[in-house]
Parts: sequence; C-alpha cells; structure tokens
Amino acid sequence: MRDAATTISGAWRVEDGTAVAFRDAAVAWAMAAHEVLTETATVYGYFVTVQELAERVQEMSGVRTDAPTRTWMDAILRKVARRCHNAGEPPLTALCVKRNLKVSDSYKYVLELAALPVPADIETHAAYARWACYAAHGADVPADGGTPPLISRGGSVKRGTPATTTRTTAAKADTGRNVVCASCFIQLPATGICEHC
Repeated sequence: MRDAATTISGAWRVEDGTAVAFRDAAVAWAMAAHEVLTETATVYGYFVTVQELAERVQEMSGVRTDAPTRTWMDAILRKVARRCHNAGEPPLTALCVKRNLKVSDSYKYVLELAALPVPADIETHAAYARWACYAAHGADVPADGGTPPLISRGGSVKRGTPATTTRTTAAKADTGRNVVCASCFIQLPATGICEHC
C-alpha cells in the first residue's frame, strides 16, 4: 500500500511502495526505454506505441506512477534521443509512435539536437531514422536495403508488429543504393552529399 508521501511524489517502487523522486524515476524509465527500443530495433519493421512503452518501462524499472502518460513520456523520449545523439547512434525514438501511428511531438527534439529544420513530412524523416535504427542494431534488413518503413494505419498495433509501407510512391527508395546521411537520416543523392544538412 502506498503512503501519503508516495502519492504526493507521483512515483513509487513497486517492491515496497516507497516514494521515488520523479527525477530519479525519469532516469530509471529512460534507461529502460533505451533498452526496450534497442530490442525493438533488432527486428526490421517493429515499433512500439507510447502507451505500451510507458507500461514496459514501469515494469522493467520497478518504478510506477499514476500520472497520465502524456505528462511524462515526452521527457523520457527526449532523454533517449539525447543519449542516442551523444553516442552518434540513430534516434531510437523513431520506433515509438502514438496511437494514430505517427511519431510524437518529442520526435522534433531529434531534429533540434542535429540542428536541422523540421521537414514538411516528419513521418518520412522518421521512417528513414527507423531504417537506420534497424540497420545499426542488426535487424535482418532486406537484401536490397528495403524501403524506409512508414507505419501502416491499418491493423492492430502491438510491439513486434511489422511496419508496412503505405505510401510507396512517396517513400520508395532507389533500391540500388540506400545510403543515408549520418546526421539527418535522409537518403543521400548520387553525389553522396546531403542536401538537407
């Protein structure tokens, strides 16, 4: 049973119900989120929803909250984005989508970290970032490189649900070469020089 101090803090340890400072809870959740998203990136086309990620990080960390997910998950995704950016890794946060299967507003932080403008079609940018995540984390990427996976709006959403390309004409990559910019994850033109950075 949680005590009054726990209720005030908004986060508590499942094991004994003791209060956890929200700052400490956020660190534990961000570490768990990085782990979940890294695992997700090992299978081409997989993704998680924000709600599912929120539940999984609480389970893994042993720290729970009754605060609405919308009030704290963006901060967790920003911490993961910063960790990936500082390590020179593709942004794992591209693998986390809202219920409508679009990246959350926190994905714009990935662009901010890379000092890039927000593109007109942020979903295509996120699709290239997902592709880079799969490639970096050993997913079985199609032999021809595949196309950056836009997430289908049809069907149920579960961790491990392969994302499918729904806008093939807009997102089709040149299957002969699928080299992406290390900074913005947009496919490079034949010159090999990014036109966006």
